Amino acid sequence: MEGEILTVYKENNSGRPARGNVYSVFFGVAGAILLISTPCLSQNAVKNVREGNKLYQEKKFDGALNKYQDALLDKPASTHVQYDIGTALHKMKKYDKSLEKLNECLTSDDRALQARAYYNLGNTLYRTNKLQESIAAYTEALKLNPDDEDAKYNLEFVRNKIKENADKQNQQQKQNQQQKQQNKNQDQQKKKQEDSKNRDQQHQQQQKQDGQQAGKEKKLTKEEAEQLLNALKENQKKMKKNKVRANGKTRVEKDW
Repeated sequence: MEGEILTVYKENNSGRPARGNVYSVFFGVAGAILLISTPCLSQNAVKNVREGNKLYQEKKFDGALNKYQDALLDKPASTHVQYDIGTALHKMKKYDKSLEKLNECLTSDDRALQARAYYNLGNTLYRTNKLQESIAAYTEALKLNPDDEDAKYNLEFVRNKIKENADKQNQQQKQNQQQKQQNKNQDQQKKKQEDSKNRDQQHQQQQKQDGQQAGKEKKLTKEEAEQLLNALKENQKKMKKNKVRANGKTRVEKDW
């Protein structure tokens, strides 16, 4: 059943295990085993377990849980009833409480029940995304029952899942680094463009300022213009006077 995790054993009337996948059927009750291996239970407890099993098969998990809890009142130390309660709690998606009940089953003297409890713990831990803890639970289940093919399958499944998650994480980190570098390159390119634009603007502004300054230097003040005009007039007078003298041929008497 590639692509899914096998569920814990579901005991049927013949005592043979049936399997489903973790997305549709979780594990079942220990009903048949409980009735055979714990004859010390009162008739009332046995009756409640049977009724609980029937409700469980009908997917009425709230009712099944109530019946199992009633049976536990008659036999509080029964790890088999704790196992049944743990299965019902899981179906109700109360995973933390399910883990509590399944852990209590690990004190049982029944190695088969311990193995199933560890297996169930593995699946419940997987549901809560505690993959490393799930692997540890499947490993314990295989120590108690080395021939459990389902535990072997699930153990390998979760290991592959961890590797897949690690590969995805590494890929995501690589993509993040590439995106970060790309953003950095874009920022650098943008900065270069902005710097070049600023330099062009500064150059244009400097040229404009230089032109304005040159214009100011060429422009004469009113006083300077008047002085220049007066100097020009004075120069013209001198030139005119010199010309008159030249035309009149003024004689200079010699003193011999």
